[in-house]
Amino acid sequence: MALGVGRARHGPLGIIAVRRLAVLCGSLCVFAATGCTMSSFGSGVGAAAGVASSAATANPAVGYAVAVGTQAAIDASVKYVLRTWKNDQQNLMARVAGELPPGRVKAWEVRRSIPYGNERGSIQVVREIDNPLASCREVLFTVESDETESAYLASICRQEGGWRWASAEPAVLRWGALQ
Repeated sequence: MALGVGRARHGPLGIIAVRRLAVLCGSLCVFAATGCTMSSFGSGVGAAAGVASSAATANPAVGYAVAVGTQAAIDASVKYVLRTWKNDQQNLMARVAGELPPGRVKAWEVRRSIPYGNERGSIQVVREIDNPLASCREVLFTVESDETESAYLASICRQEGGWRWASAEPAVLRWGALQ
């Protein structure tokens, strides 16, 4: 069977598939140009993979399965990276606050190799909490963006490896798969 425009009888490599691929490429360009967020990235990639595999196999069920699987894998990977970044940021802030005497303010900043997730602000030890189990501190920190500055209150505690974030929130490792 000859391949090319109209010669594949509109099968996987015929004109319909080529048109679908062109629409897919155009959609991805628009998706990227509109500034997609990390949370919608998996949906876009999953849809692209589903359309491409559906066009290549001429089977919409295969396309749907590939789209769902790809979206799940991308979403899980993005969540893992964001959790790791947040954990690294919290550990950096805990180290900075662990070195400070109470009342003193110090700046902190996170710079990543890609221009996403870069944050900066200041941190201050508000009070020390000594108890028989652990030496902890309450810290007040700010997160600055281009338009706003937000303030938060958190706790850090001294562990064997140094100061660590102690506030129970999803970025803490003990939450595991519940994040």
